[in-house]
Amino acid sequence: MRLGEADDPDSSSMFGVILFAAGPRRARRIVLAFDSASDADAYAVENHYVDYLVAPLSFLSPAGIRRVR
Repeated sequence: MRLGEADDPDSSSMFGVILFAAGPRRARRIVLAFDSASDADAYAVENHYVDYLVAPLSFLSPAGIRRVR
């Protein structure tokens, strides 16, 4: 398993598995969403993935959306 930059992300993080294709830095598929890095890694191992990365997810909200009061 290769972890992303954040080896110890905040406990509220969700994780994904990034599967790589032949060639440098080419993602073939991204599988979401796991409650922990170990759950994501277990999924990759169970599916016999060899070249993959487990990373915390970030969800962005569109700019200009106002809060409801």
